[in-house]
Amino acid sequence: MPYLRRISPIRASLEPLFGVLKRHLMAFTVILSWLVAVGCTSSEETIGRKAPSAPTEYETTGTVPKATPAANSDAMNGAKSDSATSYRTHSLVGYYAYWMKGAWIDMDLRVYDRIVFFTTTPGSDGRMQARNGWPHAWVGLLTRADSLDIPVVPALALLEPDSIKSLFSSHDAISNLLETSLLLIEESKGMGVHLDIELFESVTDSLRDNFISFTDSLAEQALRRWPDAMLSMFTPAFDNDGLYDLSRIHEGYKQLMVQGYDLHWQTGPQSGPVSALKGWGGANWESIVDRYRNEGLDDSRLVMTIPYYGYEWPVESDSVGSSTKGTAKITTFAAVDSLVLPQYRINIQSRINQHGLQRDSVSGSPFYSFSDSSGFWLGWFEDTHSLEQKYSFIKEAGLKGVATFPMGYDQGILDAHMNGYFGPKRKK
Repeated sequence: MPYLRRISPIRASLEPLFGVLKRHLMAFTVILSWLVAVGCTSSEETIGRKAPSAPTEYETTGTVPKATPAANSDAMNGAKSDSATSYRTHSLVGYYAYWMKGAWIDMDLRVYDRIVFFTTTPGSDGRMQARNGWPHAWVGLLTRADSLDIPVVPALALLEPDSIKSLFSSHDAISNLLETSLLLIEESKGMGVHLDIELFESVTDSLRDNFISFTDSLAEQALRRWPDAMLSMFTPAFDNDGLYDLSRIHEGYKQLMVQGYDLHWQTGPQSGPVSALKGWGGANWESIVDRYRNEGLDDSRLVMTIPYYGYEWPVESDSVGSSTKGTAKITTFAAVDSLVLPQYRINIQSRINQHGLQRDSVSGSPFYSFSDSSGFWLGWFEDTHSLEQKYSFIKEAGLKGVATFPMGYDQGILDAHMNGYFGPKRKK
């Protein structure tokens, strides 16, 4: 066909442009439909410690090439024979944050065994307050995950201290919260729900008892109606006299998403590793797991949560562990499309290209430092090297697995490395 041969060079030269246009059209369509369903909820909305206020300075333009999707590899596609493939034995869970909009289109979801939609939020009366589009605005994500046999469950998050204390002081509100939670499981088609209730302060015995009574009732009623439902909950790294009594967590919660992040937090007094494995005065993974074991929890229930974000603190000096001078800025591991995440424009790849990478010999975590007219800055994060040390710890300790927060901040780079370390899923 001579005519086709004559135009093929032109067609080939235009194909990259067509691909870009197609991608942006898909993204625009998904974002538009999402905004309509959610009611134009702003992605800059603050969600507790997991979605702090957006940085407003030091916007960078550096980008990093997107990782080749793991779906294209033989390991992810299961191309090797069973005898030649080492299949994973640990659970990989991803938190998909609503403010990532339609970014899931470009993600390889097959890395994950389970996805938690983050988040729905009840009010202090226990009734649903913010759905963030769940489930109707996320039909595309749910359909794709279902086609890959990946369960997606909604998170029910309570992150405001006053709201939490008010709710668990009222039996009517607790009853409402139980109904709200069961409805979420029903909407997930019986797949389950994830409780993300975070309170980092001391509480009264009665408040703690009411919280435990709620979690017990939810587990008993949910598993009676949906025996195969996967129930999970956030559990804190350290919680002296707090909301959680680890020894009393109902056995129906098969996965405890252990806080392995924010060991140095955004508004904290000291800069340091966000997710230290060792050292740092006991603010590390080893101490956390020891605490859980001392409370009698089985290692096979513990899923350690890792951050795909970092913190960049204004500090007193460029010394490791320097005191902070203010709130840290949030950084993403890789550059995320500004159409998806306009509020977080500082990416770690750009920063280390500018300022170099240093590594803490105790925790294994990387950091960078620089100074400007306002003073010194220290940025801490996790990378493939430090995360691999944590993956090795998980395997050696016999823990259940890993949960990443949030999916997409790495642009697939850390996902691909994690999948390579733990191995592909066995096809069902």
